[in-house]
Amino acid sequence: MEQASEGIDYFGRGSILTKVQERLSVTARREMFESWLSFAGKVDRATVLDVGSTPDRERLDSNCMLPWFHESGFRLSLYSPEDIDNLRDTFPFAEILPSAGFGKPIPSADRAFDWTTASAVLEHVGGVSQQVDFVKECARVANGLFLTTPNRWHWLEFHTKLPFVHWLPRDAHRAVLRRFGYGSWAEESHLRLLDARELGEVARAALGDSFRFEIRTVSALGMPSNLVLLAKRV
Repeated sequence: MEQASEGIDYFGRGSILTKVQERLSVTARREMFESWLSFAGKVDRATVLDVGSTPDRERLDSNCMLPWFHESGFRLSLYSPEDIDNLRDTFPFAEILPSAGFGKPIPSADRAFDWTTASAVLEHVGGVSQQVDFVKECARVANGLFLTTPNRWHWLEFHTKLPFVHWLPRDAHRAVLRRFGYGSWAEESHLRLLDARELGEVARAALGDSFRFEIRTVSALGMPSNLVLLAKRV
């Protein structure tokens, strides 16, 4: 992942809509988790690496899937380019891998895990080539993938809380964000939303013939709000 600006607030702490968003997010993530379980099949103490675990412990939806993995019988490891040592007490059942820093490979051997998961990370790693590299790196260390990202064509953009303007061509959208004081979100290194077609293109470029994959959707507020990339090594 690319390094985020110190000034960007990924968690929307100043918005009056944040608490509502948190509840919607937890509901959507539970649905995504159940969808993945149906795809994954037999658990049998399978190993999962969560890539991009957040050190945040304030929001209701931060790392909300981690207890679900544990309760479902998976052996869980966490990795982030950020310092997440503060999560050791919160999730004592999880192994925490050492951070290699932003833009560095995951410190793990090839196919060390049964599954890699990353929740709402892909849209923050940079442009197309960085997104392909991120999916490729997640695939390198596992035999299956469970990656989620917001759907660009949902009417509400959940980071800025602005409706519809993200439907504009990307250059126009970024110009609007800068005009109204959302300059950090206008940077591609901080936010590049994907639709289902684009996610499929990223997956094909990253996975080649080594994985079979499918893309599912989860809905909120009347439209598909999230995309779920599910893949298994052939």
